[in-house]
Amino acid sequence: MMDGGAMLGAPLVLALELVVLYTGGSYAMSRLMRISGFGGNGDIPGRLVFYLLVFPGVVLHEGAHYLACVLTGTKVIRFAPFSPQRSADGRPMLGYVRHERRAFPIRAIIGLAPVLSNPLGLLLVTALLTPLTFQQAASPSIEVMVKEILASGFLTDGLLLAAIWAYLSLSFALGSVPSREDLSGLPLMILMFGGATFFVRLFRADSQTVLSSASYDLSAIAAGLYALPATVAVITAVAMGLLGRTSRY
Repeated sequence: MMDGGAMLGAPLVLALELVVLYTGGSYAMSRLMRISGFGGNGDIPGRLVFYLLVFPGVVLHEGAHYLACVLTGTKVIRFAPFSPQRSADGRPMLGYVRHERRAFPIRAIIGLAPVLSNPLGLLLVTALLTPLTFQQAASPSIEVMVKEILASGFLTDGLLLAAIWAYLSLSFALGSVPSREDLSGLPLMILMFGGATFFVRLFRADSQTVLSSASYDLSAIAAGLYALPATVAVITAVAMGLLGRTSRY
């Protein structure tokens, strides 16, 4: 039987992972933009390296918006999977999907689609390119990572494969970070999930019902989905921070 603490564990872990992913990914992306000179007077080779780095993640991000439009019957006005530029208010923009105006719930689904697609893409490439299984990638413990990635010789015996994996992992993790427009639908999703959980707990007959178990399982699956992207975002943010500190001395 699942107690209240266990029921809250997975949602809290998921919330922490989302915060870490957004803050770490946003910081890493802003640092990369600053270093590459994106939108400024930086050198062309630096911008090209930055574009190459973020290209797969941005294309997957915008492709998720487009697919969500198709699935919800939303007319797409213009689809630019990769088009680095500055928006009208001066914010950096790497790609976009212009679509007809829809009701708020549909806009929320379209806006938050990359929050699912990019972490899933990261897990898939990890399962395909490394010795890790999909289940191990969804629960990246230190022991498993050391055994399957470091001690197995994967990084040295298959250097090219390891480099491709590291490249796609970083790009997909950075592409997981939602834009300001994407986040506009987040309050509705939180409200719907919180409301459903509240009513399940209010009307359940005992300490564990089918719906409450399903809610817990869904949170646990989502927590596994975001574990690896959040880890990559943190590592990248720390690396960018150390690089910035080193360059000042």
